[in-house]
Amino acid sequence: MSEYQHYQFLAIDRPLTNEQVAEIRRLTTRATLTHTTFVNNYQWGDFKGSCDQLMQRYYDAHLYFANWGHRKVILRWPADQLPLQVAARYCPGGSANARQHGGNVLITLVSDDENGELEDFNDLFDFENYEDTGREEEWLPSIAEARLDVASGDTRLLYLAWLLCLNNNELNDDDVEPALPPGLGTLPDSLTDLADFLRIDLDLITAASSPSPNADPAQSAQSRVSTPPATDKHATPVRLLHEEAPHVVADLRRRCRLGHPDATPFEPGRTVAQLRAARSLATAERLTRKAREEADRRRAERQQAHAAQQRRLVSLQNDPEAAWSRVDQMISYQKGRNYPAAVQLLEELVALADRHGTSKDFTKRYHTLRSQHRGKKALQRLLDAAGLCGASPCACTSGATVRY
Repeated sequence: MSEYQHYQFLAIDRPLTNEQVAEIRRLTTRATLTHTTFVNNYQWGDFKGSCDQLMQRYYDAHLYFANWGHRKVILRWPADQLPLQVAARYCPGGSANARQHGGNVLITLVSDDENGELEDFNDLFDFENYEDTGREEEWLPSIAEARLDVASGDTRLLYLAWLLCLNNNELNDDDVEPALPPGLGTLPDSLTDLADFLRIDLDLITAASSPSPNADPAQSAQSRVSTPPATDKHATPVRLLHEEAPHVVADLRRRCRLGHPDATPFEPGRTVAQLRAARSLATAERLTRKAREEADRRRAERQQAHAAQQRRLVSLQNDPEAAWSRVDQMISYQKGRNYPAAVQLLEELVALADRHGTSKDFTKRYHTLRSQHRGKKALQRLLDAAGLCGASPCACTSGATVRY
């Protein structure tokens, strides 16, 4: 395809009214609209509306990607759940931008493929007919789940926004990281999907999370809900009865965090230069670990192959003549498709000959076999590669008949 764009919006906190849906419909006749979703794909033309304005007026989450490498996520919170001054500490601009519109704070996260190559889909879907699967619609619902965690005081999404700027080389070496949240090394699926979608280097996340404790911030907050602030003890049950429960719980968690000193994230400490050095170390450690795992895998495969061959040799030694007959049949009657299997069987016959001290007999029969089938070039190449003759090039590849 020459062009592909995907637009998606979600209304999470409250569904749109019929009037609002009608207003959005006037911007596009092609989008699939409900009271909570907006989905549209373009292979020609473009969306005529403003994504920023739709987010300011209607929606809580937006995702966009194009097959030339541009990706964008916009998320919205009520300002009392995420104050602008908090969001701004993690969103210095460029790839991560925070702004306030009315009573809401919006964060825009952007990733661009500098190579500008078309069909930038392999790491998102790993399939060819992108528009026919609907899988492009799975990203935003997953990513949007992290909004509630931010509302409860979990700043891991915000820290990833800052890492996105570092990842995209928009920060200076002497810039200092914002407060490091706990649990960065154990991201939930929603934040893992966000990092994947925005191409944040996994080694950078690993390096940044190294001083961070592994405790889940949500679980830590839940452990303190049993002792909420005094002003919430009676008001919270009433709110649970009359308001959206997830938002009440998120608000209570945030209040508990603010009311407990042990909930304060780590103070800022490392510079961008230090984090870049830590990322290089994390990359080297990952590559070393990958090489070691690959070596272990290959060793295990060789051991399994050897054990399997030994089992086959036990079977062969009972009737080696039957094996020679199978080799002759595979070469003579099955044309080229069974040549590899015939060569493998010859390799097992030579191993059996080595074990029983009958290598001379094997060599004689092997040379005769090659001479009989010297016109089958594909077979001769496979036999040469197997190295069963004991000499290179084998005398029987020259076309002369070998006599014994």
